[in-house]
Amino acid sequence: MNIELLAPAGNFESLIAAVESGADAVYLGGTKYNARASANNFDEETLIKAVKYAHIRNVKIYITVNILISDDELEDALKYTEFLYNNDIDGIIIQDIGLLYLINKFFPEMPLHCSTQMTIHNRDGVNILRGLGADRFVLAREMDIKEISGLVKDTSAEIEIFIHGALCVSYSGQCLMSSLIGGRSGNRGKCAQPCRKAYTLIDMDDNKSDSYKKSYLLSTKDLNTIKHLDEIIRAGVKSLKIEGRMKRPEYVAVVVKHYKEALNNIIEKGKAEIDDDVYRALESAFNRGFTHGFLFNEKKSEIVNTTKPSNRGILLGKVLWQKDGKAGISVDRGTINKGDGIEIVLGNGVSTGFNINSAERDAAGALIINADKKLTPGLPVYKTFDKALNDKAIKEYFYENRRKVFLSAELFIRSGNNPSIKIWDHEGHNVELQSAHIAEIAEKASITEEKAIAQLKKTGDTPYIFEDIKVHMDSNVYAPMSVLNELRRDALKAMDEALSCRNKRKDIHISNANFRIDIIPEKRDDNKILFGASLWKYENIKPAIEAGIDYVYYGTQDRIPQTVEFCHENNTDIFFLLPNIIKDGEIEKYRKIIKENNFDGIVISNISQLSFANIKPGLKVTGNYSLNVFNKRSLEVYMEMGAHVICPSVELALKQIKPMAGYYGSRMELMVYGQLPLMTMEYCPLSSSDGCKDCSKQSKYGLKDERGAVFPIYCNDHKTQLLNSHILFMAEYMNRIIETGVKRFRMDFYREKTREIKEIIELYKDFRNQDGGKYVDVIQRIKNIGHTKGHYFRGVD
Repeated sequence: MNIELLAPAGNFESLIAAVESGADAVYLGGTKYNARASANNFDEETLIKAVKYAHIRNVKIYITVNILISDDELEDALKYTEFLYNNDIDGIIIQDIGLLYLINKFFPEMPLHCSTQMTIHNRDGVNILRGLGADRFVLAREMDIKEISGLVKDTSAEIEIFIHGALCVSYSGQCLMSSLIGGRSGNRGKCAQPCRKAYTLIDMDDNKSDSYKKSYLLSTKDLNTIKHLDEIIRAGVKSLKIEGRMKRPEYVAVVVKHYKEALNNIIEKGKAEIDDDVYRALESAFNRGFTHGFLFNEKKSEIVNTTKPSNRGILLGKVLWQKDGKAGISVDRGTINKGDGIEIVLGNGVSTGFNINSAERDAAGALIINADKKLTPGLPVYKTFDKALNDKAIKEYFYENRRKVFLSAELFIRSGNNPSIKIWDHEGHNVELQSAHIAEIAEKASITEEKAIAQLKKTGDTPYIFEDIKVHMDSNVYAPMSVLNELRRDALKAMDEALSCRNKRKDIHISNANFRIDIIPEKRDDNKILFGASLWKYENIKPAIEAGIDYVYYGTQDRIPQTVEFCHENNTDIFFLLPNIIKDGEIEKYRKIIKENNFDGIVISNISQLSFANIKPGLKVTGNYSLNVFNKRSLEVYMEMGAHVICPSVELALKQIKPMAGYYGSRMELMVYGQLPLMTMEYCPLSSSDGCKDCSKQSKYGLKDERGAVFPIYCNDHKTQLLNSHILFMAEYMNRIIETGVKRFRMDFYREKTREIKEIIELYKDFRNQDGGKYVDVIQRIKNIGHTKGHYFRGVD
């Protein structure tokens, strides 16, 4: 059974904790291009040190280069890959499809892992990306175990899934919330975690929220699957991933240790024996409340912890009394010791923390703490820091349970010859060295075999242990102990080098000249400006066409034949707009829709949907902005695979778009109007409230944040989207946008009334004549609702 336990490391101490606690591989980020920009991360010197440390102990190192890469970063990202490749990294975790293409081109032996940020959730996604050179796929955390098992059976590619740690409420790679409301992009490694903030569910029809409490409606619990490892293994997954590059080394040590022990139990005994102590240790290490996630069909309402977005700890007891700056608390579960940390949850849901500085108790046995805040008897008390657990973790991974490399050796000592040694490990790595000293016939005491073996076994603080040593020596020969010590030290250093370079790749050095690939600009035969509308209601088709829209994206399954017929009767192209997520069980439904209706094209919202392009000959393909096309190379990859038009990432600034449009302007589309989806979720906030359970009525609800901004909830084919509170509104800047060279412009209409749709389209179509008062009311109405220019003038870091 070849199952990999993959552990996180945010710094070198966490790497040691992961390796010494039993990880088979560790993933970490360098100081460039990784999705945990706020972690300590590894500079180049420390990366080299990390690879050596791990490889000596037969642990692989994977580096995260898992953000979207801009055009002006691609060359440097490729040079960074050169450094990683030449320093024996075992694999690179990637989000950007353009970078994936380039690494596969220039470094074909480098294993490429598709990040969960690529939103891979079906067989077609795996197969298409495999064709581009990807070796491993980190699946979306919203897939259940049956879906994963079915996918594994249909591919020989390596499949990796998350088994423990923090979850994202949105499909990874499909979240723009931090980016659009705060300018910190999750796709660029700088997520501000707005999902961990409190929100109030409101009925937007009457703006009432009285019946709903403010709570953490988007804050997910932490994943814990340790009791289901046997089912996960039976699914055929290659790698089991623990989240936690932002966590402490002690957390990494505790979690890795217990999952490794559970895996070993399954391998040896056929089942994992998880007792209460193990589960309590995982709770104590860190938890926001535990969930099995979507892996095992847990109720969607149980995925989130609405009461607390941070570490929940373990329920310890309750407040019993307070007097004169002191308080007494009960210890009903577990133990409490000096150095531990506790939190008391106040009546308003806010927590206040205390350090335990003494073990003083009152006559009734209550623990006495210093408490300068008002505490009401009965308030729950949680232990959130367990000093004994953390001390034990440090002791074990730093001092006691160090990972060892077992060696065999043959030592040769012949008089008149140079002493020599040959050492090898279980994997077949071997080293042969010879001393500069010449052994002599002993004048007094000769060296004995026992002494020679004892001297070789003094491996000190190295990871090596000699378990078998054979000595070949003359009966009356002498060599100083210093010679044997030097021979042992040199041999172990040589073994370090042999084990450090496990992949045995020849260095590759790329020059700027061979990196740059000449691209011939397309011919501009048609300079016509086109406007398109994305619509999700049948009744909105007519006003859009009456307003002069050039093409329609239709995103619902309601009255499709009538919609197609009406568009064609009015000489308007119609594209079927596919949702971001189509799982394997839904693919045939969508294939049938495309096959049975005379669409002019389709809009693909995930790379897997390129497979739909071959359903009908002549079907045009537009790539949605959800593909996260962030550079010219990514755009070209999609075009080479069959896309006719690409809507690049909405996180790009105009100054980044313009160079791309210089090559492909008439084949690019830009978003210029709409309440952009901030998240795509399996989970629905209504399921965690007292709100409506009817998905058809979701659109009347929204989430209000602490600043008063309201984010509408929208449901499309059982997937929930959270829309931006502000409308992307670029009508007044169309001349500047058109100067980029892009020829196609798109408006998304989710909640607008039919009259508003017609007015807005007419406003955009008549962009050259907005100085007058004709559209003043329309413009003012949109601005009163709340509008944004998105990232067109600011971009993202």
